[in-house]
Amino acid sequence: MKSATQHIARPGVALAVALLLALASFSVSLAQSPPNPPSRFVGSVTVDGTPAPAGTLIEVRIGATTCGVTTVFMASGEARYVVDSPALDPSAAPNCGTESSTVSFYVGGRLAAQTAPWRNWELNQVNLTVTAATPTVAPTPTPKVPSAGNSVGTDYGFSPLWIASMAALAIVGFTGMGWAAARRS
Repeated sequence: MKSATQHIARPGVALAVALLLALASFSVSLAQSPPNPPSRFVGSVTVDGTPAPAGTLIEVRIGATTCGVTTVFMASGEARYVVDSPALDPSAAPNCGTESSTVSFYVGGRLAAQTAPWRNWELNQVNLTVTAATPTVAPTPTPKVPSAGNSVGTDYGFSPLWIASMAALAIVGFTGMGWAAARRS
């Protein structure tokens, strides 16, 4: 005669095997590392010697790629900005955030005089200044000296083409008048 523990053991073994198979069928997911932190730039903003107005657009570029945008805010009477430039991520921010890349700043669409290296391991203090470009004065043409009374040759504006055109027009006109007079009679 079989004992009660033998009857319980068979379903227990079957259940254990089923659980092992179920656990083995789950895919193993590997933990992904968090993304690299951005590079943070902070500082004051001066346009033509005065604080930039609040709301002025600040753009961070690496090469031709825009890698961060913010606006100017006022703090204690000073125009300030804070902007993050993300680390390199080809799917989200291509061409941005490689160590020591040169970062250019644009204030209101104008290139600031300052640049900075991209570093995400320190706070980057960069005070931005933009000055208006000195306008270049276009050279004025030298006036042509008028011809005053020389008798070497005078140009009345008649050209051979103009004279030939007038002669052809006169011939057509006289021919038309002769044709009209012949039809009347």
